[in-house]
Amino acid sequence: MGIRPVPWSFTIEFDEGKAESVGYDVEELYDCTDRNVSRYGCVRAARGTWMAAEGDEVESQCLSLSLLSRADWFMRTVGSITAFEDDTDEIDYLDVLRRYAPHRLPTGR
Repeated sequence: MGIRPVPWSFTIEFDEGKAESVGYDVEELYDCTDRNVSRYGCVRAARGTWMAAEGDEVESQCLSLSLLSRADWFMRTVGSITAFEDDTDEIDYLDVLRRYAPHRLPTGR
């Protein structure tokens, strides 16, 4: 089952094995993510899905994903990040980071 394509939303899935290996509870990671992205107006729509701020979608979503990709706790535990912008083509945000900001990825990704 894929993620439903909704413009200006993103879905994060944490890797439970990685989270446990560094002492994190997955539900706490989702809650911490919510606290971080809500400062940019993103609203939690489901367990790992957030909607960008209405009327300020580009800045809201882009700043949120950029903030998260700079956080060591997040990058060491995330399994996937799927984003949707205006067109509803799926964007693999980890692939974007591999191409444009590989220094943000933990070694071996």
